[in-house]
Amino acid sequence: MWELITLKFGKNPSQMKVVRYFVTYGLAVNEKFPEEPSVYCANIEVRPNAIALAIGVDRRVVQGVVNKIFADKELLNFFKELRPIADMGQVSSKILHLGVVEVIPEDPKQSGIISGIIKIIADFNIGIRQVMVDDPIISDSPRARIVTDSPLPGEALPLLKKVKGVKGIIIL
Repeated sequence: MWELITLKFGKNPSQMKVVRYFVTYGLAVNEKFPEEPSVYCANIEVRPNAIALAIGVDRRVVQGVVNKIFADKELLNFFKELRPIADMGQVSSKILHLGVVEVIPEDPKQSGIISGIIKIIADFNIGIRQVMVDDPIISDSPRARIVTDSPLPGEALPLLKKVKGVKGIIIL
């Protein structure tokens, strides 16, 4: 899909910025009325000018991306299925008093990093509420955030840092 997205939007950085924003936040493109494309966050319509303001592009750029997606069946099939997902990482540690581990990978394409981290968490008999991983195609510095039922004990940190492929660990 990224090859098609790059082919359609890659020559225009402003349009690519809009597409990345849609994918990052799960903004879907669908019809409000027949042949009238709109952007949705779940079932809430999001106006192009609000998106433009949020990411610093002209409203016409956003509308152009929406129209281009709507005109291409393959793109539309992808973008109409996007859904937002709440990242509980920030709110969990500050408000809910759950544990949050942020993992910085050496290479985000390396396999086994998440499973190594999760095994260590399981060894401490701590449950996992959520795992969010940034897509390395979208994010300049992809990370993983793991929300746990309770904060990890201090002795877990050196073990987490030893997992193959881990560049850094941040306990929030």
